[in-house]
Amino acid sequence: MTSSPAPINLDKLRNAVQRFGRMSFTTSQLAADYHRGDESLSAPETALFDELLRRHAPLLGITPQPSSAGGDTVWLAL
Repeated sequence: MTSSPAPINLDKLRNAVQRFGRMSFTTSQLAADYHRGDESLSAPETALFDELLRRHAPLLGITPQPSSAGGDTVWLAL
């Protein structure tokens, strides 16, 4: 039986975003920070963070940056 991931706390997510300040960050960097440095997050877990960031970007004060390289979304504070 597989365990489902714990729900993401939006206040904790906001705090993680604010720790980056005006620096750009990727979805993976934010997810690792949220999980206190756990670099071994699965692709579905990272995708969940990307989905949440996109949904709540206006509330979090961030915007995705265009990238030709693909991979993780790069975010920047407004």
